Amino acid sequence: MAYTTNKIHDELWEQILENHWKYLESEESMQKIQLRRDLEELIENRLGKVSPKEKFFLNDTKYVFDSSVACLDGFTAYKASIGFEAVSQYANNLFVKPWRKEYKVIKMYSGFYQHEIASNLLNAEKLFQAMGYQLMTNRTLVLEGPICPDQVMNVARDAITAYVECQMMKRIYNEFTALRLSVDWIDIYNFRSFHAADVMQTVKQMAQLIQEKHHNKLHQAKLKGIFQRTVVH
Repeated sequence: MAYTTNKIHDELWEQILENHWKYLESEESMQKIQLRRDLEELIENRLGKVSPKEKFFLNDTKYVFDSSVACLDGFTAYKASIGFEAVSQYANNLFVKPWRKEYKVIKMYSGFYQHEIASNLLNAEKLFQAMGYQLMTNRTLVLEGPICPDQVMNVARDAITAYVECQMMKRIYNEFTALRLSVDWIDIYNFRSFHAADVMQTVKQMAQLIQEKHHNKLHQAKLKGIFQRTVVH
């Protein structure tokens, strides 16, 4: 059984690698849009099955996601998805046109970086460093010499994976809203950091935990009331 599961995961991973390559290489067209949709579908399928520890190829991606959820004021999966998408598009552009001079230096105080990335993610510079950029003291990221295509592709793919994870979190959040159950973004992220599950499995399992917690509170309150009445009498 374990062998079969691993084989499925390996096949999914190979499909993701292949589709990502096709997506990067394709020109802007309806076909590219469809390739992106297919890629996101494959990634979501994998995210619903794989161990949470294996979601991302790079530890840097998990670090950026973890710190953003835990420490970014006003974190939402909506905001994080914007940030990860911006990183993935930048990595895509760098991979396709590495000779462009504008990709050699990133000013972290620029409008683009601040609006698209810094306001939506914490420590996103880690992902640019993973692409080969050096973080300078004047708040700029500098890329010297030729790129390493594999490094850039790894970041691009991981950023898309994080984007898809954000999309899944958004749908989970909306499902709870429809059920009139209150959850925080960090609750969803923490649950998915320890459980392999798709969107609806996450909703079902989390809802069950919330209901059990509510039931336990009611039970404890009832016992407390009985105890207090017993003491009074």
